Amino acid sequence: MKLEYLQTAQAGVRWFRGYYLKNPQLNLAKAVAALRVAEMTLCGNPLAGERFDDFETVREYKIIGTAFSLLYTLAGDRVLVIDLRDQRGFRSAEALRAFTAELHQRYGLDKN
Repeated sequence: MKLEYLQTAQAGVRWFRGYYLKNPQLNLAKAVAALRVAEMTLCGNPLAGERFDDFETVREYKIIGTAFSLLYTLAGDRVLVIDLRDQRGFRSAEALRAFTAELHQRYGLDKN
């Protein structure tokens, strides 16, 4: 499968990078390597994540060794990353609201 980051994930990617840059005691290179492993895992096994909250078509895959996870959905042969989510709850609610609108407009998928 092909993995694609949606526009809604851009803020999460910036947050992820900024978080590690602002906390130099954490290892950015190790976090990025863990993110790459998560991406490869989802490409090979797109159902590896757990269902996210009340969203029937949204799944969450936790990135090992970090406080982050990938929120994603499946569309044909693509894994669509909705957000690079800080599991502590920072900023993902807005990404999910934007995701539901983007699904309807851009991909013609069900909002749930």
